[in-house]
Amino acid sequence: MNLNLVNLSGYDMPKAIEDKRKEWVAYGEDNDYYRFLIDSYLQSATNNAAIRSISDQIYGEGICIDGKEKDSKEVKELRSFVGHRDLKKIILERKMLGQAAMQVIYSKAGNDRKVVKVKHFPIHTLRPEKMDENGVINNYYYHPNWSEKKRSDTLKKIPTFGTSKEKVELMILKPYLSGYDYFCPPDYSGSLPYAELENEIADYLLNETKNSFSGTKVINFNNGVPDIEQREAITRDVKGKLTGSRGQKVIVAFNENQESATTVEDISLNDAPSHYEYLANEAMHKILVGHRITSPMLLGIKDSGKGLGNNADEIKTASQLFTSTVIAPYQNEIIDALEEIMELNGEVPELYFITSQPIEFTEENQEADYDENKDETPVNKDEADNVEEGTNLSSDYNLSVDPKFVKDAIELYNASK
Repeated sequence: MNLNLVNLSGYDMPKAIEDKRKEWVAYGEDNDYYRFLIDSYLQSATNNAAIRSISDQIYGEGICIDGKEKDSKEVKELRSFVGHRDLKKIILERKMLGQAAMQVIYSKAGNDRKVVKVKHFPIHTLRPEKMDENGVINNYYYHPNWSEKKRSDTLKKIPTFGTSKEKVELMILKPYLSGYDYFCPPDYSGSLPYAELENEIADYLLNETKNSFSGTKVINFNNGVPDIEQREAITRDVKGKLTGSRGQKVIVAFNENQESATTVEDISLNDAPSHYEYLANEAMHKILVGHRITSPMLLGIKDSGKGLGNNADEIKTASQLFTSTVIAPYQNEIIDALEEIMELNGEVPELYFITSQPIEFTEENQEADYDENKDETPVNKDEADNVEEGTNLSSDYNLSVDPKFVKDAIELYNASK
């Protein structure tokens, strides 16, 4: 039997490749692992939604200074120092690619310099220099497209933050991970095979729709085995005629006799819709787990069988947990990096991100507070002294608070703001 076998390889974690002939370190076997991460972001619907949602929640309503209003002079200067567009790009790449780069721009080179601006620098265009004897990466090499780099191309060397007196340096946001000195895979790397699976399922179903001749068929030619060149030519001819959106739906075959007739056999998949539904749901679930998303409702994904009426409590609890365990650590990491940069200019204010919530809980909390304290209405002391023991204050002086009145008052107050 003559068969052509296709080997299906599993997902491999990226490696830092050091070449003695090069000063820089490659990321992955093809030095293009960042491209794989970007493709996983673009091609997987769930992975895309998770990364965008988390990035938006990390940024929230922007960075601010403790004790200052958003429209204050100090906050405006801060947001000029690091622009909101650059900050959003830094956050997106930190989440999507596992690392991010801040371009620190000084007023001048040399001593007595001040930081005047912090900008985003695309991390996928950078490769680290080999570490020195102290384990420090002193420089990064820049190339706009490493997959198309030629030997004759000249690489630009940019020093890392705090290692030079140059006018421009790079602050690399790279969390520590054992065994990864040069690069750090993203925190959702365990779910990347499922992001690839989700993309493969989408491609397969799309091809099933477009192709008039399904790939789950075997054509047997029963009149002998030709040599390999003839087999490849016949294979190309059959595929060219029977596959694609305009493949021929009628097969015309000429045979010497009935015994040597060409046969077509189906390789059917039992219960295919349920099979693909299971794979799609499993891929989505594992991607959400990889991103540590506490509830699909945070991404606007409603669980089947549940209505919208009772999801407010779920969203509130999940949002609070998600903010404290996932969003806040990212925010603190970025704030620590910015404060380290700003320390070169002198005293640093206390920074924080204005966190946004997927649903507004303020009015609900206000109503709860009024309801809990409705029995604590203060009583005038003079009036209380004139009341005989046992007198019902609520009935005689109308001191009780009607819950409906409080609710209507809150709604009227909120409407007037």
